[in-house]
Amino acid sequence: MQCTDFAHDPSDGYTVSVGYVRALLEFLQQQAIAPEAICPSADRLRELSSLDSSARCEVREWEALMAAAEAQLQDPLLALTLSAELKPRHAGLMGFLAMTSGTLRDVGGVVARFHHLLNDIETVEAYVEGTHFVLEVRQMTPTRSNRLTLLTLGSWVWYARWLTGRDDIRFHVDLMQPPPPAIDQHWAFFGGELRFNQPRNALRGDRDYLKLTVTQQEPLVNRILQQQAQAQLDRLSSRLGSFLHRLERLLKGQLQQGEVTLAALASELNMSPRTLQNRLEASGMNFRTVVDRVRQSQAESYLRDSGLPLIEIALRLGFANQTSFHHAFKRWTGKSPGEYRRQS
Repeated sequence: MQCTDFAHDPSDGYTVSVGYVRALLEFLQQQAIAPEAICPSADRLRELSSLDSSARCEVREWEALMAAAEAQLQDPLLALTLSAELKPRHAGLMGFLAMTSGTLRDVGGVVARFHHLLNDIETVEAYVEGTHFVLEVRQMTPTRSNRLTLLTLGSWVWYARWLTGRDDIRFHVDLMQPPPPAIDQHWAFFGGELRFNQPRNALRGDRDYLKLTVTQQEPLVNRILQQQAQAQLDRLSSRLGSFLHRLERLLKGQLQQGEVTLAALASELNMSPRTLQNRLEASGMNFRTVVDRVRQSQAESYLRDSGLPLIEIALRLGFANQTSFHHAFKRWTGKSPGEYRRQS
C-alpha cells in the first residue's frame, strides 16, 4: 500500500485534522507496529510528525491510512478502538477547550461550535430531546465517512467520562449504517441501546448529565482558548472556502439589519432560494438551523466580551425584542443570557 503525498493545497479536497493521523501513528507504535507498515513514504511520515497541530491532511489520505492499519491490526472497527486513545492534544485547541470547560453542557457547546477544526465533512448539533440530550453528527458534504462518524461519537463518550470522572456514564446510540454481524466489545463500551438503520448518527444521554462538572475546569483559560479557537476557525474557513462558513459570514453581516430571509441570503449568493435550500439540505442542514448557529455564536461572544445591554444584543442579532432573545438563548444553552454573562 502506498501513502500518497498530499502536501499540495488542502482546499483541493475535504480535510481532517492532522491530530487524527498522529493519534493513529501513536497507537500503531503502542501495538509494536512501525508506521512504515501503513505509509512507506518516510518523507511523508516526517512531515506529518512535524506539522503544527492546526494543520490538515486530506480525508482520503486519512481513510487510506486507516484502511491499511485495519488490515495490519485485523480490526475492522479500528475507529472505535482509536476513539478511546484520543487525547486533548490530538484535538488541538478544541481538546483543551473541552478540558477547561465548566460543565458537560459547555463541552457539548464547544463540540458543536468548533467541530469544523477537526474535519470539514461533518457538523455537530447538540440539543435536548425529552429526557435526553442528543449529540448528532451530520454530514456537510457529499463525502461520507463512517470511520470519522464512529471516531467522533466514540471519542465523545470517552471524553465525557474522563472530563467528569464518571465512568458510569452510559449512552444510547443511533446509527444510519446497517447492523454488524455481531455486537462485540467495540460496541459494548457505549453502555446503552444500539439502534442501526436510523435516520441519524447520534448519541443520546440522560439530560441530567449536562449538569456534571468538568474536574479540570479553568474559566479564565477557557475564555482565552475560545478566542484563539474562533480565530483559528475563521482562518480555516477563509482558506477552505466552505459553503457553510461563507453562508455564516454573510449572516453575521446581515443580522443587524433585522430578520434575515432565505430569499435575501440567496440573492447575496447569486442563486435562487430553491438552490440555496437544496445546498443546505445536501449539507444536512436547514436555513433556520444555520441562522440559530450564527445567532448563538454571536450572542455568546457579545455576552462574554462586551458590556452591551441585553436589548442591544437582541437587536444586533435581529430579534424583535429582548424577550424573544431570552427565550431563544435559553433554548440554545439551557441558561438565560444573564446567567451566561455572570458565569463567563
